[in-house]
Amino acid sequence: LLASLNLDEQDFIIEFVKSSGSLKEMARHLGLSYPSVRNRLDELISKIETIQNS
Repeated sequence: LLASLNLDEQDFIIEFVKSSGSLKEMARHLGLSYPSVRNRLDELISKIETIQNS
């Protein structure tokens, strides 16, 4: 599953784990707003669900 994601998506997951799932911490580390990080996570969740249901 993870291998089917692009490198940016894999990096996002790594940052998510490193920040213990704190989107606020991720936003600070990535230099993005909280809503931007939330949107990226939602898009990634949707993509993972699509892959799993294929």
